[in-house]
Amino acid sequence: MSCAARRLALTAAGLALVAAGCAGPGGGALVAGADACGQQVGGFNGAGQAFLAPTAGAATWGSRQPLTATNFGRGVPAPGTGLEATLAQENADLDSVQIAFDALLYCRWIEARTIRAELAAGRTPRPAAESRMAALRARLQRDLARAQAVLESLEQRDSQRAAAVEAAAPGVRRAAAAARSGAGNTRRVVAAATVPLRLRPEAGAPEIGRVPAGQAVSVRPAQSGFALVEGQGGLRGYAPSGAFQVAERAAPAVAAAGPGGRVRVLAASNIAKRDNFAESLALAREAAVSGFELAT
Repeated sequence: MSCAARRLALTAAGLALVAAGCAGPGGGALVAGADACGQQVGGFNGAGQAFLAPTAGAATWGSRQPLTATNFGRGVPAPGTGLEATLAQENADLDSVQIAFDALLYCRWIEARTIRAELAAGRTPRPAAESRMAALRARLQRDLARAQAVLESLEQRDSQRAAAVEAAAPGVRRAAAAARSGAGNTRRVVAAATVPLRLRPEAGAPEIGRVPAGQAVSVRPAQSGFALVEGQGGLRGYAPSGAFQVAERAAPAVAAAGPGGRVRVLAASNIAKRDNFAESLALAREAAVSGFELAT
């Protein structure tokens, strides 16, 4: 099973709670104003704490405190030992935070679909639906702010240890940057659930196809929080950007080849995972523009 498939499987397992809708502790209905995605919020906050918590005081590679090439002469393990352990742990933490973020975004997207469906079926008056959607958008903005804080912490840590990584694995960052710049605006993503494709980038446009859950497609930014979706067999249409998860990239082969051994591979993988998280956040921001609005 590929990394992306494993991540989707874990995400689906974590989202079993969403199927219960607004079920609270013990299976009862949530009280008015409660967050239907509260458990996913807790999971993401917990995973993100690995990057937002204060750094440890010990001057070792495993402590995650600011690391530079000058630390090599201060009792810090040489590159390839402590640095390797730090990168390996951070990669594992990145996997956890990405899975939790995917689960949270998926829950928010399903909640928005539920509100629209209940409005369309006449089960919820429009004023009540508008109030629920406004509360959902506010919660999503808090989620995105938390994710931005995690991303900024990741970028700060990367900057702090840039010299150390370069000393241990010369050229790995430059090679990864070159691979990143060549990717363009087209993203390879995976459908979080069955995604309807629309004729136009509008929530009320006619449905012209569907992307099955777990299927990988290419997306390009369109307008109003929608993306142009293209897949195999002539599959083409528009869908909210937030309906997809970034397909996990392997570390660029060019970055993994060269001196540095295991540290080089871990550093390249770390960059790719961090880019994945940044792209997930960008997709979520695009979806927040109109993917969380009621159809007119």
